[in-house]
Amino acid sequence: HPPRLSCCLGKSKALRGKVAPLETSSVVPCAPDATKPQTMSLVLRVQTREGQARVTVQPTDSLATLAAKVQEQLPAVQNFKLSRDPGHKDYLKPANATIAQLKLQHGDRIFADHAPVAAAPAADAAPAASPTKTITGQSLSGAKVVEEVVMTDSPATKGPPPPSALDEVDALLEKEDGREHLKSTVKRGFGDQSIDTMAVEPYDERLLKEKDIKLMSFHAYLRKLKSVAGGGKFSELRRHDFGSYGTSGGKAGTTSGWGGSTVSMKALPKPMTLNRQKYRHVDRVEIEDHGVFDKFLDSWRQTGAMRYGYLYGTYERDNMVPLGIKAVVKAIYEPPQECAVDGVNMLEDPDGEMVDKVAAMCGMKKVGWIFIDLEVMADDGTKYLHTRGADTYFLRGNEAVLAAHMQNANPSACSECDDGYFGSKFVTVVVTGNAQNELDYVAYQVSQQGMDVERASGILEWTSKPDKCRVALSTQDRYVPAIFYQDVSEYGNKTTHTAEPYFPVDYLVVSVNGPTFPQESNPLFSNAFPIENRMTQPQGVDQLRTHLNHPDNKAIRPTGQLRCLSDFHLLVYLAAKHSSIVPVDDANEGLRAICKAVAARDPGLLADVLQKPSWLNLVAVIGAGG
Repeated sequence: HPPRLSCCLGKSKALRGKVAPLETSSVVPCAPDATKPQTMSLVLRVQTREGQARVTVQPTDSLATLAAKVQEQLPAVQNFKLSRDPGHKDYLKPANATIAQLKLQHGDRIFADHAPVAAAPAADAAPAASPTKTITGQSLSGAKVVEEVVMTDSPATKGPPPPSALDEVDALLEKEDGREHLKSTVKRGFGDQSIDTMAVEPYDERLLKEKDIKLMSFHAYLRKLKSVAGGGKFSELRRHDFGSYGTSGGKAGTTSGWGGSTVSMKALPKPMTLNRQKYRHVDRVEIEDHGVFDKFLDSWRQTGAMRYGYLYGTYERDNMVPLGIKAVVKAIYEPPQECAVDGVNMLEDPDGEMVDKVAAMCGMKKVGWIFIDLEVMADDGTKYLHTRGADTYFLRGNEAVLAAHMQNANPSACSECDDGYFGSKFVTVVVTGNAQNELDYVAYQVSQQGMDVERASGILEWTSKPDKCRVALSTQDRYVPAIFYQDVSEYGNKTTHTAEPYFPVDYLVVSVNGPTFPQESNPLFSNAFPIENRMTQPQGVDQLRTHLNHPDNKAIRPTGQLRCLSDFHLLVYLAAKHSSIVPVDDANEGLRAICKAVAARDPGLLADVLQKPSWLNLVAVIGAGG
């Protein structure tokens, strides 16, 4: 499991609807100019990440003077810009403009846009060991227990991730405005624009309805939290902390109270109410080449057994959704597994890290996983049973728990969080039958609450009921908080239920659009080399020799060589089985150089690599013509 995450932005609460008290400046009579009208001082409230500054200025003071006074009160805040909008859409300028020219009035609140202030380490300070605390508590059965708890630093003291840690698409969307014009509006009035024709925010319900979008994108959700609609100040991205479970029966205990055998109620994990998530980290899944799915389905066509694989690709901008993100799948890797008609047994993969490394050298990363759940209809061999839907389930309980586990193992970097991570872009794709009894692909994610519950090991369980998950009951040595979920009755009223111990798994599931296929496909990889870990399609020296001796792979045809080696399964095979001949990390003549040429689609660069000693040695060993 990744480390527990807790993130927030901003340390002070926003003052909503409060006006600063009127303060008048002291008037000093001036005999030489007694007839000159005297101006009243203004008090402006400047909201920063480090708190709020109350600055007294004159209407004739410049914007630069206001900024200097803010720095006098908050020296830690440097290199900031001022704006009336908490989302920092428009900045106040120029620096020599006066307060009166900017039309700032007494009691106005403005916002400073600046980078988070990192806590400076103490000089010559040795790293302190994590303090421990001995806790005496009482289990639910009344037995006296003792636990040693390691007191860790608060995640709030950690800084945001460096810009290089963010996905490229996140760094791009953070800089975009995101506002769009509605197509259904009509210009009214004498000006160029009216209220109806102005661009709306990416989270505007009218825009989402016009584009037929049920859930807003994650970056649109962040914009809403920063906007006036979100409270006028950035709301904290919160996770539910279930604590760590030990023999004390809760998150932590205490020796204070009426005796040495008490448990602090404040330290116990808080209850959770499951809500439908209103945003998603990935808005669409796109498959770069339909042949990738066809090759994946070949195993099921031959054996009829379920199978799963990992999706490798990139995250890119989705122009169909305001500030949206799509996962573009370029390859599917099939790890070792034991397949049956009704399930899959996942085995340990000794080459898992090597596969991730090869993918990274090709400019990709693991973006999700896919599994097959197909059953042919008894009366028609060309049709498939429809088992998943709103009346049954979208993901089974065990599938949702496993998806949450994978999302926790692949968290998404987020610059708006103090600990640097929030949520996950890892997607789940299911191959199943649709309502028309046709083969279909559907994509999902697990909500942030589902990730939080799964992260607390031992709370979330699956059962034989496919549409239900179960909350573990409290035991003698472990306290489990109450988990609630809300439903709408037949009369339209919200009712709250307690998971005792079951709750619908759909409360954890977030729908993702797709998978879709591009209209014009130009895939990076071919799929001619045998796929790994298949009993019906082995990989070996004979298969490598046959692949390299393909008629298109001739020395006088660099384009054919590029097509031949642009196969993800081939690259993984070379890294796993022939790294002693073709070094993986050699950027000059090893696999890294080959992956660079493949990712760049550069046949000339690849032709140079294939003339190096490493590749020529491989060709000589396997007896290929090259």
